[in-house]
Formats: sequence, C-alpha cells, structure tokens
Amino acid sequence: MNADERKYLSQEVEMQTQALRKIALWKNCAIAVSTIGMALLYAGIAGAVNQSLFCILGIVIMAVGLFCGLIINLGLKNGRRNVEKMLVVLKGE
Repeated sequence: MNADERKYLSQEVEMQTQALRKIALWKNCAIAVSTIGMALLYAGIAGAVNQSLFCILGIVIMAVGLFCGLIINLGLKNGRRNVEKMLVVLKGE
C-alpha cells in the first residue's frame, strides 16, 4: 500500500468514526422516543383522561422508537466492524 492509499484509508477511518458518533446520537434519540411512548402507555394504564388514546398512542410510539433503535444499533455494529477491518489493514502494512 503506497502513501496515498494509506492517507486515504486513514481519512476514511476518521470520517466513518465521526459518522458513527452521529449515528449513536440518533440511537439515543430513538431510545428517548421509546421512553416517551412508555410514559404515555403508563399514563393510559394508570387512569389518565382518554385512557385508550394514551394506551394506543403509547404502544405505537414505543414500537416505532424500539424498531428505529434496533435498526440504528445494527448499523452501528456493522459500521464499527467496518472501521475495525480498515484499522487492521492500516496496521498490517
């Protein structure tokens, strides 16, 4: 691997690491949305006004947040694996 390829690969590792940090923030947002859904579900079960509306809304919001969190987590896992592979190539040469 020549110097230009090495420089390009190290820049790519840095850019992907920054992207993974941003994606991790999105994962935290998805978890927060799921938590809000859980709070709405609890409010519906606990007997707040319009119980069925809060229950249904809470379940939907919680499910969407959970689904998004799982998909984002899968992307993070694959992204980290990709960065690790690039680092192995950089260290190996």
